[in-house]
Amino acid sequence: MKECIKIKKAHPQLLAGFDFVGQEDLGRPLKDLIPEIFWFQNRCKEEGVHIPFYFHAGETLGDGDEADQNLFDAILLNTRRIGHGYSLFKHPLLIDKVKEKMILIESCPVSNEVLRLTSSIKSHPLPALLARGVNTALSNDDPAILGQGTAGMSHDFWQALQGWDNLGLAGLGSLAENSVRWAAFDDCSDEEWHESIKAGVHGSGIQANRMQEWHCAWEKFCEWIVTEFDQGNFSS
Repeated sequence: MKECIKIKKAHPQLLAGFDFVGQEDLGRPLKDLIPEIFWFQNRCKEEGVHIPFYFHAGETLGDGDEADQNLFDAILLNTRRIGHGYSLFKHPLLIDKVKEKMILIESCPVSNEVLRLTSSIKSHPLPALLARGVNTALSNDDPAILGQGTAGMSHDFWQALQGWDNLGLAGLGSLAENSVRWAAFDDCSDEEWHESIKAGVHGSGIQANRMQEWHCAWEKFCEWIVTEFDQGNFSS
């Protein structure tokens, strides 16, 4: 944590936030680290830096175990995003809180399948979260370790499109848009963060500019699909 603050002061443009790294269900839960987390928050204030949380939580098959309960603490600690959130679909109250606090779920279907949290994309809980209106983005977790090769995020989007019949192109677009809307482009207070999310493409600053760029690129992509389909080349 000391090194994190030191790096943020030396290179503020390189560090967006803070998370703990490691296999969640084999490590210590967030509740055990509360004293250190509060120390970190106070030290950031003293040093005049703002480092928000982007916690991993709920990457587990457990129901009520420590990894599952990390979801509660991550939300109470005002994390801006939650990595995985695999077990969130079991908790209606937490789903409401995630929506209320505008927390993004970074869902990683390919990683969850590789690590045997789910047997296939068809049994993944992401559609249940989408049906409840939870803001979600597709993520590829750690492609360098999981061996997704040069395909990158294309692999994740392709698998989602093939696995969920009701997702479609519009659903893929929404997941991609969320990854831009909740991206950390520059430092901002919690109030500014929520305002930028609400405003989206109609806001101001870097966030809105990136949203506008994405919308232009998305429109061109959709036009390409229509053109290819009309010319009979879509399936070739």
